[in-house]
Amino acid sequence: MEPNSNPQSETDLLVQDDLNKLIGTALGVAGDQLEEHGAFLPVGLVLTHEGDLSLVAVSPITTEGGEEEELDADQMVADLFEALSQQKEANRAAAVVCDIHLPDDATDAIHVMAEHSTGVSVSAVRPYRQAPTGWEFGNPFLEAGEVTIWA
Repeated sequence: MEPNSNPQSETDLLVQDDLNKLIGTALGVAGDQLEEHGAFLPVGLVLTHEGDLSLVAVSPITTEGGEEEELDADQMVADLFEALSQQKEANRAAAVVCDIHLPDDATDAIHVMAEHSTGVSVSAVRPYRQAPTGWEFGNPFLEAGEVTIWA
């Protein structure tokens, strides 16, 4: 074995690359939807053992609210986690992206909850706001996530 060869660090790099790919794609998809439609629905992303990346969507649950039907985004997020948990054997990493409000900053944000099958979990939060010139996105920040799919 070469002195600089460390299998653990190779695994760590793979996990980091997988999570970065999921988070980057999720932030991009949500940002594109915001710019195109002014909103986005919660969606999941999976990275298969073969390295293929794909979207996972669930039907929006609607509840009767007078004459209008409203989307239940919290239920959609729960349904996405349930679907990703059921598919976990086919994937090495997964993420759920949704819209959140940051009351301390008085702004909304894209929230990505990414998990790896090795037990690593990280959340990314990217604030955004609509300005007269279009959508403005803040720098994303990362924080420790909660393992839900591979718990």
